[in-house]
Amino acid sequence: MSHRLDQLLQPRSIAMIGASNNPGRIGGMPLDLLRHFQYAGKVYPINPKYEEVFGYRCYPDVEALPSAPDLVVLAIAAEEVTDMLERCHAKGIRAAIVYAAGFAEAGSAGAELQAKLEQFAQRTGMAIAGPNCMGFANINTHAYTAFASVFKNVPVQTQRGRASIITQSGNVCSAVFALIRKLGIPVSHFINTGNEAVVEFAEYLEYMAQDEATECVIGYVEQLRNGPRFIDAALALAAQKKPLIIYKAGETDKGSEAVRSHTSALAGDLALYKAGFAQLNVIRGNDFAQMADLAYLSGYRHR
Repeated sequence: MSHRLDQLLQPRSIAMIGASNNPGRIGGMPLDLLRHFQYAGKVYPINPKYEEVFGYRCYPDVEALPSAPDLVVLAIAAEEVTDMLERCHAKGIRAAIVYAAGFAEAGSAGAELQAKLEQFAQRTGMAIAGPNCMGFANINTHAYTAFASVFKNVPVQTQRGRASIITQSGNVCSAVFALIRKLGIPVSHFINTGNEAVVEFAEYLEYMAQDEATECVIGYVEQLRNGPRFIDAALALAAQKKPLIIYKAGETDKGSEAVRSHTSALAGDLALYKAGFAQLNVIRGNDFAQMADLAYLSGYRHR
């Protein structure tokens, strides 16, 4: 069954706008990872400064690409994002990742930029991850588009991944990934949702409910932006006997303030979240290590 997130989460070709030869930069690390893990799809670095990046031919602009890739990754400034996406859409690209911060989490000027991005997505139907996100990795297909140093010393995964990690914090995503791998659980998807201007947490859950590789979902939530959609997604996962394990952030006043400054989210009433999770049979983790342990136990129980 096709899903509108297929090109975002299972891309057969990837372009990187703002490509860099430096593996320490956000426009370089994902390309280095794609090369290191031998991603089988087409890779198109885009930057007029280079002719080649990590062994891939580099193009001066998106218009110069030989064909439209499934996914474009934007490693450019927030002010440039929507205009660049217009050009990508004109090329025929239908999915994008926006790394840049400086949107709704950064005050009124950033909120205006995010509103512009949302309007673009509504008009075009483009599936956009972020902004203000680390990106994602489909471990099974070696589509590493996250600028996450946690992958640098990770051996190639020989088992097919079955646990998907979806978080509203990039650092948490990396921490949970490391804990899960330490327990020997092979990972399918590593997803940092960022500000969720377009694709929100619940839509990723919907995708995992129908994803054959995913047997368990581990989530970190600061705020659920669409309660009814989350309920439907949680029920869809339950119908497929896929455990959903979630840690809810912002349990203290300091935690709530950290959430607001991090991704523009409001933490919400913890008691309401607890009650809702209980009714939906969502497994609630109290910390990251416990989430990893619960994923281990849930995974082996459902084998």
